[in-house]
Amino acid sequence: MSGSESRLVRVPVNTAIVQGSAVTLECSSDVSMAYVLWYNRLCVRDNNHHCKSSEVIYSGFALGSSVDSTRFNVTSVNNATHVTRDIIINPVQPSDAGVYLCVEIVRADVTDTSSAQLIVIGRKTTYSSKQIHQSLKSVLHKGSK
Repeated sequence: MSGSESRLVRVPVNTAIVQGSAVTLECSSDVSMAYVLWYNRLCVRDNNHHCKSSEVIYSGFALGSSVDSTRFNVTSVNNATHVTRDIIINPVQPSDAGVYLCVEIVRADVTDTSSAQLIVIGRKTTYSSKQIHQSLKSVLHKGSK
C-alpha cells in the first residue's frame, strides 16, 4: 500500500427506509488495487425464528448465490485513485434489514471494514390525489356534524 493508510468510506451509517422504496449503500476505498466486498452480518430472524447466518452480498466479482438479483444490484467504479462498490436494493423488503459490512481487501489481507445498519419500516403506501381528496372530504364532512 505504498506506506499510506487505507481509508474506507461508507455512507450512510444508519438508514431507515420504507418497505418498497429503494436504498443505496455506498462503499469506496482510496486504494486503487483493493477488492471491496459486502456482507450482511446481522442475525435476522426467518419465518421459523431461526437466525440467518452472515451471507455474502457481493464477493468482489458477483452477487452472492443467495442474493435476489432482481432486487439487488452493484455499481462498480475502478480508477487510478479509488474503488467503489455501491449496493442498490430496490424494492426493499423487511428481510433486508440488518447490518451490512463493507470489507476492503488488499493483497489478500483485510485492511479495513465498515458497517451500515439498514432499518426497514412500515409499508410504502401510495395514494392518488383523488383518494386523498375523498378522505379529506369525508373527514371534514364528519367534523361538521
